[in-house]
Amino acid sequence: MKRALPGPLDPESFRRFLDTFMYREAAFLIDEILAVDAALHRIAARMETTRDLPFARQQRVGPGHPAHVSGAELVMATSSLGCLHAWFFHDCRWDEGWSGFGSRIHRADFKKLARIGPPLRLESRELRARVGNRRVVLRFEFDFWQEDVLVYRGDQTAMFLRDERTEPPES
Repeated sequence: MKRALPGPLDPESFRRFLDTFMYREAAFLIDEILAVDAALHRIAARMETTRDLPFARQQRVGPGHPAHVSGAELVMATSSLGCLHAWFFHDCRWDEGWSGFGSRIHRADFKKLARIGPPLRLESRELRARVGNRRVVLRFEFDFWQEDVLVYRGDQTAMFLRDERTEPPES
C-alpha cells in the first residue's frame, strides 16, 4: 500500500522514510502529519481509528467490551512518532544503517478508551536527546486525544543505533 501522507514534510524525504522504514508501510500508524516544530522537537499527527488495526480487528465486541484501539496499537503509534523524530530531527536514515528500538516505557497512562470511529490526534515532544555519531537516545512525552479528550499519555525512551559496518555519510 503506497500512500502519500499529507502534511508539512518534504514529500520526497517522507517517501524515502516510508520506503526504507524498518516495518512495512501498514505498520506505520500515522495517517496525517498536522504540524512539525523543529525548534521545539514537536510533532502533531492524526491516526484514523477505522484503519486496519491488527488487535482491534480481532476484538469480540459486546455490551461490556466496546470496539476500541488496543493499548498495543497505541504504543505502536508512539513508535511511529518516535521514528519520525529520529528521521526528521536527528538525521537517522534507515537506508544509511540506522535502526531504532523502544528501550523503556517510563509511564503509560490509558486515560480513557480510544473508541473505533473518531480519529486520534497524536502529539509528541522530545524531553531529552543524547546524540552521537552512532547512537541517538531520545526521551519522549506523548499525548493522544480523541474528540478533545485525553485518551493516552506516555513517557518513553527509544534508542536509535547506526550499524557499525556502515560508513557515515560525508559531510
